[in-house]
Amino acid sequence: MKHAAKLIRPFFSVVLLFSIFLTSHSVAGATGLMQPATSANINGIDVSHWQGTIDWNQVKNSGIAFAYAKASQGTTITDPMFATNVQGARAAGLPIGAYHYANPTAPYSSDQAIAEAQNFVNVMQNAGMGDFGDIMPVLDLEEPASTGTLTSDEIASWGRVFVDTVKSLTNRQVMIYTGDWFVEQYNDFGGQLSDIPVWIAAWTRYGNTQPPAVGGWTQWTAWQYSDQGSVPGVTGAVDLDYGPTSIDALRGYLTAPAPTVPAAPSNFTANSTANSIQLSWSASANATSYQLQRNGNIVYTGTATTFTDTGLSENTTYSYTLTAVNDQGQSSVVNLSATTKTTAQTVTTVTAGSSQYNSGNTAKLTTTVKDSNGNPLSGATVALTVKNPRGSVTSVTGKTDVNGNYTYSYFIAKNLRGTFTVSATTTLANYNSSNASTTFNVVK
Repeated sequence: MKHAAKLIRPFFSVVLLFSIFLTSHSVAGATGLMQPATSANINGIDVSHWQGTIDWNQVKNSGIAFAYAKASQGTTITDPMFATNVQGARAAGLPIGAYHYANPTAPYSSDQAIAEAQNFVNVMQNAGMGDFGDIMPVLDLEEPASTGTLTSDEIASWGRVFVDTVKSLTNRQVMIYTGDWFVEQYNDFGGQLSDIPVWIAAWTRYGNTQPPAVGGWTQWTAWQYSDQGSVPGVTGAVDLDYGPTSIDALRGYLTAPAPTVPAAPSNFTANSTANSIQLSWSASANATSYQLQRNGNIVYTGTATTFTDTGLSENTTYSYTLTAVNDQGQSSVVNLSATTKTTAQTVTTVTAGSSQYNSGNTAKLTTTVKDSNGNPLSGATVALTVKNPRGSVTSVTGKTDVNGNYTYSYFIAKNLRGTFTVSATTTLANYNSSNASTTFNVVK
């Protein structure tokens, strides 16, 4: 996990640890290894504001089955992307949980652990995760990075107080995220946290084909095996994780939650054009789908939180009702009325630079497009035709400029005399098309 105070071991520490590693294989052999990952384990990622804006639909479609997002840090900090990540993941139908980055400091204080736990719970509640996540909350325990400020027993006690506080406030099991090196640095926490589910960080790029058994843990619930992953929908590197073989094993309910119908959708809004209405709403807790009715008839059933109702009449008011649905029933109804717009009218004129020309000259033909208030319309498509006295037709198309004009230079063939007919038809989105015509003569 990447944080503002990312843990970086100084070079001399790496050298020291490497020398310890060379002499500690007998210890690893004695304590053993946690289980390896297999194809049955589900895949996940963990993110924070460092990943910026995430396309959660792409993430889910890539095969990711769960995600954790940083919610809070210390006693006051909220990750600025947490609410956005929760809403985005849930809208994509991807189970998401929250983690708190702990900042234990000396001297040891259980009150500090309680205050950080309360901050974590408050952030979840205030950011649209009042159910405390689709998967169990997590304590990210990887500080203090250097020994000497808190003892192993104090670290273990701090973690226990935090976990117990969050459990009491949420009725959810809490998982501990930590690194194998951190556990070893603090003497395996004396084995005092081994009854709590562990999410172990042991990256394969350091040669970990499976995590070492540390801290009294012999089985991981989740394993962060890379900090340099690449997943569609996420810009740059992202942490990669293995989870259990079923998402239910990550739920962490201490007692089964009482079955509840979904909350009513919020932020139900409409954006109208002349012949369509785009409706959108925010995801509802516990919803598995949504049902949308127009004037009492169902027009949409599905999991998306947007729907465009098309083929509607102009300047007409429609009544919509929206409900969230799950296997326990439907939410209360949310009502919204929306009125389609009236298609605006274009006004087209076409003129020739002169009423008379000689053959071999060029006629300047200008089409001007305005709205009904006389304002020029840029970007309108002009279909222009010129019919010569012998019945031959020249057709061209173009777009009006910022002044609402499209100009075409028409070359008049030699020895061609008589009346030329010019016709223009203009089209523009959300406007009715209009036509205009004119003539000019070639006298010699």
